[in-house]
Amino acid sequence: MRKIIMALAIMAVLSGCTTSADNSLEVVYPEVNIEIETIEPKPYIIEIEEEVVALEAPTVEVQNGQHFHARGVSFVSGKVSDGETGYVVKKYAVAYNIKGELLSRTELVDEAVVVDTTPTIYADNQPVVPGNYYTSSRVTRYGYDCYGCGYNESTQRGGTAAGIQVGYNEVRQKDGTWKEGITYEGYYIIATSSSIPFCTVVEVSNHSISGYGIKPGVPFKAIVVDRGGAITGSKTDLYIGSQSDRTVNLGRKRTFDVEIVELNSRTKSNGVFNCDV
Repeated sequence: MRKIIMALAIMAVLSGCTTSADNSLEVVYPEVNIEIETIEPKPYIIEIEEEVVALEAPTVEVQNGQHFHARGVSFVSGKVSDGETGYVVKKYAVAYNIKGELLSRTELVDEAVVVDTTPTIYADNQPVVPGNYYTSSRVTRYGYDCYGCGYNESTQRGGTAAGIQVGYNEVRQKDGTWKEGITYEGYYIIATSSSIPFCTVVEVSNHSISGYGIKPGVPFKAIVVDRGGAITGSKTDLYIGSQSDRTVNLGRKRTFDVEIVELNSRTKSNGVFNCDV
């Protein structure tokens, strides 16, 4: 009986503890406070655009006495540099709305980039190379039998300073044959100063010469194979066959323009000189 009473007492105590624990428990829930930020789209978009605008085309400038080439000849002119067309890079602030529609286009003047046009420059004191040119200040004519030319009266033949054999209305060609006329390998023969190398082929224009296939004003090609005591600077002596031959007429104009076409080697074979054209 006593054991039963003790058991009931213990149960009563345990029951009281449980009730007390349940009554003191307080559940706290966290407070959730979420703010959703609404992102409003910008009413416009600005982009930077560039536009390249070409400037004027290059002009041609002659700057004589300002550009001296190491191998230059005082009276020979040529192109020193090619001109380039300039340009402007313009910048614009371009605004679009959210639909992609153009709102405005404003030029940013202070941000423009300018590259100026440069001229094409020609000058004297340039080398003797193809494409360069000069004006012959005086044009004369001569024959194989000119004074001091050292021709052979018995053969009626002579030679040029470059070793090309010439005669009365005939010229010895590269292959050793003599051809009627006053041309060597199809080129008319001229004497120049030593500034122009032997075997240089040139084109003559702006002239009044006629005879032996040459027509006034029509360009013709010639080859440098001779010199002359009076042929200095830019002067030119045109071979006409014989001093007494009046077939070639220089006309009223005693100057002409000369363009360098090509430079060729002077060769020697079996004791005979030729131009490698």
